[in-house]
Amino acid sequence: MPEYKTEPFIVPSISGLLPVGERNPRVALTSFDPREKKVQVPSREVTCYECGRRSHVPSAALSANCIHCHAHLNMTDIELKPGSRRLTVRTLGNVTIAPDAVLSHLSVVCHHLDMGGRASGSFRCSGTLTISGGTRIEGSVQAASLVVNKGISVILTQGAALQDATIYGRVSGRIEASGCVRICRGGELCGDCCAAEIQVEQGGAHLGNWIRP
Repeated sequence: MPEYKTEPFIVPSISGLLPVGERNPRVALTSFDPREKKVQVPSREVTCYECGRRSHVPSAALSANCIHCHAHLNMTDIELKPGSRRLTVRTLGNVTIAPDAVLSHLSVVCHHLDMGGRASGSFRCSGTLTISGGTRIEGSVQAASLVVNKGISVILTQGAALQDATIYGRVSGRIEASGCVRICRGGELCGDCCAAEIQVEQGGAHLGNWIRP
């Protein structure tokens, strides 16, 4: 008896796709265009406030998880008003302390912080800490930049660790900066300053020692 062998059925087009003229544009499978580019979601780089490592998250996200330590990252802006009972704030967004607020025992980690009221506690900012209301800060202060507005008096009992500072008002306490500390006209720094550079404009004053790191 002769051996029977099957012959493969060869289709003269890509398997699963009909010729272009016979495709139905309503059917997703047959209307697939291999030249179509994937949509890229805009992202931004963030630094985890728990482990300090960087990662990328969608720009429109309000929260995410760190890909390194899996910590929950809040990215919303927060305003602390008078009578607020929220003492601990962790966000990659910005924090505003209302001008008529009087808050103590705070623990704030954020990007930019605008301190309009009187607040005390520990503050860590990856961006700028702007002080626009007279206050006495009992805790630690860490920020990329410190700005003390004109006519404002600030007491830093534990000093401040910064990259740079611009002082228009009066600051009492020790400042450690890796960059430049600028004391503008009408500004005053009462305390030692450990910085790579210090600039005192005419009409400004520094009452303390300048220590180069």
